[in-house]
Amino acid sequence: MTNTAYPRQAASYTILLLITLLITLVLAGCSSQPGTPISASRSSADLGQLVTAELSPQELLQAAARSSGPQADELRLRAAELTLAASNPVLARDILRLVNPEPTAALLLRLISAEARLALLLEQPQTALRRLADPRLLNLPRTSAEQLSLGQLRAEAYLQGRSYLASARERIFFDGLLDDAGKALNHDHIFDALLSIPTQQLISQAENAVTSDFRGWLSLAAMTRQYQADPLQQLQALTDWRKAWSHHPAAHSLPQSLQMLSQVVRDQPKVIALLLPLQGDLGIYGRAIRDGMLATHYQRQGQAVIKVFDTSNIDSAGLPALLDTAAAAGAEMAIGPLARDKVTALALLAQLPMPVLALNRSSSPAQNQDLYQFGLAPEDEIKQIADQVFSEGKRNALVLYPAGEWGLRNFQTFENRWQALGGTIIDHAAYADQRDYSDLIKTLLAVDQSENRAADLRRITGERFEFTPRRRADIDFVFLLANPAQARGINPTLAFYYADDIPVYATSHVHETNDSRIESIDLNGIHFCDIPWKLTDDNPLQRNIKAQWPAAANQLAAFYALGVDAYQLHPRLQQMVLLKHSKLHGVTGVLQLSADQIITRTLLWARFANGRVTNDPVGIDTLMDDPPISVPAISTPTASDAVFNPRQAQGRDLAAAS
Repeated sequence: MTNTAYPRQAASYTILLLITLLITLVLAGCSSQPGTPISASRSSADLGQLVTAELSPQELLQAAARSSGPQADELRLRAAELTLAASNPVLARDILRLVNPEPTAALLLRLISAEARLALLLEQPQTALRRLADPRLLNLPRTSAEQLSLGQLRAEAYLQGRSYLASARERIFFDGLLDDAGKALNHDHIFDALLSIPTQQLISQAENAVTSDFRGWLSLAAMTRQYQADPLQQLQALTDWRKAWSHHPAAHSLPQSLQMLSQVVRDQPKVIALLLPLQGDLGIYGRAIRDGMLATHYQRQGQAVIKVFDTSNIDSAGLPALLDTAAAAGAEMAIGPLARDKVTALALLAQLPMPVLALNRSSSPAQNQDLYQFGLAPEDEIKQIADQVFSEGKRNALVLYPAGEWGLRNFQTFENRWQALGGTIIDHAAYADQRDYSDLIKTLLAVDQSENRAADLRRITGERFEFTPRRRADIDFVFLLANPAQARGINPTLAFYYADDIPVYATSHVHETNDSRIESIDLNGIHFCDIPWKLTDDNPLQRNIKAQWPAAANQLAAFYALGVDAYQLHPRLQQMVLLKHSKLHGVTGVLQLSADQIITRTLLWARFANGRVTNDPVGIDTLMDDPPISVPAISTPTASDAVFNPRQAQGRDLAAAS
């Protein structure tokens, strides 16, 4: 993620007038209706009243061009604020460059706030925090509303920079400045930020929190993360938390997701139909999903009855009849099927006899509201990679993908996302499995052209000379769709042909947990995203499943994880429908429901280094360092400030899972 400073230097009146004219012309071109003309005969006193009038940025800039000093700055600042509100950072940046960098005290706070908002629109949180830490603000008198506005900007900057703890802490500080409606929304933001932090880190932070309010919030979030797979236990733990923290702000205004817990528990299905292939080509995957789901069910002491239906010998046309059979057997929800064509068949039905959590994605838009689609779709990873790389300032991509329908479909997914963001694909190529990728890589990097030019020069001059070929210099990164064997051939070849300084990004398909260190040496430097199940080992249930089924730690890891998360998801679907911001921190990623009822996943980032997989600092799992914050004094913890410790509260269940 690049940080760009905003150059603001003194300019002559003529230059300012030219820039203002250019911006005014751009704004005029963007306007759907012509603005009301401003008379040139207005006095300076009249111009000062324009800031509060309902004028367009174009009209404000025209007025500023006829004014000078602080009055002109105020008009331009108002124009920039309106442009920021319309989410047009390019124009807002150009307008802010016209404002005096040393404005009057009355305008300083607004200027800094506008520059911070601009940085956030440009996804530059560190720049926003630097602007908000301007030392000139320290002695500047501020109203409660201004203090609140600055706090909200800081909280958003921390959140955008993935410094979740600092974002929540900032919101806790200004919570007392809000009315009841504002507090309810703020509590949701605090809670969502804290839920992005791993459970053990929440517990550690709670034990060392220096304020009572902060400790209570951390304890509440730790409890929620610990019991997210079991709504009933979560509801019981919430009751205990509210008794211990009866005077805490969250106890008086719970986050919406916790307010819905009673409904979630009440509406859980009592009978679940599990529709999976247990034989044939897909049988190995279906059995892994089944075992992961049932292991979670028994470890959580689930109360529902799970009835398994084998779909191995049922084609797409037979699925409606199978669902009817499951409904007749008392099923209130179905989980499955697994095959894409079967999910597509369900998506095309006008209605279903029960809600269905499918374990793949349809090829066509769903025609009913009872189908939820959840699976290991590579689309989630591809979009995450595109978003991350674009946020780092990279714009020119070279793409390599395997020949065939799978490779082409996923290349097109990346192409659509990358171009929508504003990136460029310099070149791309489909490859077949082969031992030597030299010719392919030389052509893509234009090394062969460099060699041909050297050969032509030798022939023309008749001279012998030493020559080092050069690759093309317009590539910012390589996006690689490959399995480990393919990547072991491609990655070293890129380095051999002078592209060792170009970062390579890949999907989870490049990572096999059972590969040896020697096998992974040739993957060094590749950044990739993958599911938490394959990159972490801090979940007792996960360790138990891997001990019971060794394949859950190797080639079938993702499918066991899919079964675990399918079980964790099924009681939360209605909550996710009603609360659009709801997330579940699962073992296949951070799960969220899209508007078309598709469960999307945000994965963790990792990188190959010295033949090992290590955490990657570019990824979402890395928190930004918390800059120091100046805060008002807050009451110290009391003896009754209980810290939720899931190890103590849930000793029996953890012992059973170990």
